Amino acid sequence: MQPHSQIRPLIWQCKFLLRTASLLVPKPQRAHWYQEWYGEIWHWLHFLAESGRLSAQTSMELARHCWGAFPDAAWHRFSQKKVIRIFDEVPRTARFCLGAIFTVLILVVLVTGLAPTIRAGFKPLPFHQPDRLAYLSMYGGFNKYDEENLFRAAGQWAERSKTAEMVAAYSWHPVSLIFPNDVVSDISARVSPNFFELLGNKAAMGRLFTPADEANCPQCVVITHRLWASEFNSDRNIIGMTISVDGRPGTVIGVLPESFVFTFPEVSVWLLPRWGTTTNNFADRTGAVLRMGPHVTLSQAKEEFQRFTDFDGYGKPQMESFVSRAHQGAKLYLFFTVLSLLGGIALGSSRLGGAKTRKIKLSFRHTMRWWGFFTLKTLLLLAICFVGSLELTGKVSIMLTGSVHPLVGPFSTWLFLVTAMVALSWSLHDQGRRCRLCLRRLGNEASVGTPSYLLLDWWGTELVCSDGHGMLHVPEMKSSWQEFDQWVSLDESWKPLFEHEEPVHTP
Repeated sequence: MQPHSQIRPLIWQCKFLLRTASLLVPKPQRAHWYQEWYGEIWHWLHFLAESGRLSAQTSMELARHCWGAFPDAAWHRFSQKKVIRIFDEVPRTARFCLGAIFTVLILVVLVTGLAPTIRAGFKPLPFHQPDRLAYLSMYGGFNKYDEENLFRAAGQWAERSKTAEMVAAYSWHPVSLIFPNDVVSDISARVSPNFFELLGNKAAMGRLFTPADEANCPQCVVITHRLWASEFNSDRNIIGMTISVDGRPGTVIGVLPESFVFTFPEVSVWLLPRWGTTTNNFADRTGAVLRMGPHVTLSQAKEEFQRFTDFDGYGKPQMESFVSRAHQGAKLYLFFTVLSLLGGIALGSSRLGGAKTRKIKLSFRHTMRWWGFFTLKTLLLLAICFVGSLELTGKVSIMLTGSVHPLVGPFSTWLFLVTAMVALSWSLHDQGRRCRLCLRRLGNEASVGTPSYLLLDWWGTELVCSDGHGMLHVPEMKSSWQEFDQWVSLDESWKPLFEHEEPVHTP
């Protein structure tokens, strides 16, 4: 029977869509599938034409229906039951869990700009012979020391020392940088004139302080590369420009290299000791750096400078090498990582130990897979916590205040500890809800017991491995701290209940 002339173009369009969609259908089913769809479309079009209801709107509805042939053909190709099962089962696997956590770690690294702070910790220190440099931290975090005496003492220590070639003092303060259209709360540091010479740094633009500047140019200022880029838009004419630091004019004589990092990365402006009025400053904001002589050990220098500081009334300060301080962040991460792992293994062992009393027997291979998955999962989670807390806090501070606030360091440490505890708790909880053999996340959750007999609560929850390896009973109300989740292994007689039916293809 020939189609009506009025619907002939629509028939051709629908046939083209159906023929294209039929390519997705397995070949044995293709002819039957096409005839079923074509017959439906043919009758639909003739009904519309004979009843006078054929219009632009009904033609659009028919077109949308024809486009629906593509997902229907795809279900025939890939089996709807199989696809739904994959989407339900794959997220439960150990591989998916590790892959998802690793993906989040990569995203955090990308969002933070490839973790510049952490990468800087692995780069060589931007100083000349950093293994000969050491920090001298003043005694007592809440003690106050007179800045003028500290800078004078640093010069005297350098003259008397037999272990140090050069000594320079520093003292940092919060300041306000006043610009024509902005006021920025930032950090400044007063340093001895030989500070940058001791470190062995050179300026990216202009020059750095020299001993003659203390008398000839007390208003000289050195700024960091970050401040130059953010507030001066990387102006190449910055040298000689006047900026306002706490209401006092300062002349910019140099810009530090972008790679320059000192113990206080928040410092943006470097000043000479005579800038402003001398004050008493807290011990944790003051200190000295020294360059040890060749073949001088840190212990020798420490012993000598303890005598100097005792004589000058500074107590017994702490001395630490630049290299050791640079690796402090990595040491902190490793320490808390090991501590978290040990705590997690101890908690997991106690749970597994309690479970063993209920006759859970794991082979050596399955035991190694169990602990290996838990360890790798926890390490990746702690890495996310470490990168996020260390990198994002500084970026948020710059976005909100325009600078890196002094409290960013302590806050990032606190944030890492909190997020690490959360990550470890989730890792333990997730581990306890996984199959002891295949490490698949357990499903088919069901409440058991009679609520009215147990303070209106269920006796417990049971979860089953979809592959039939076992069943986990989780008590809702634990009568004592010795009551653990109970794992029950299922024998071969249960296997037929967990076999997945494969779709049958009709020829």
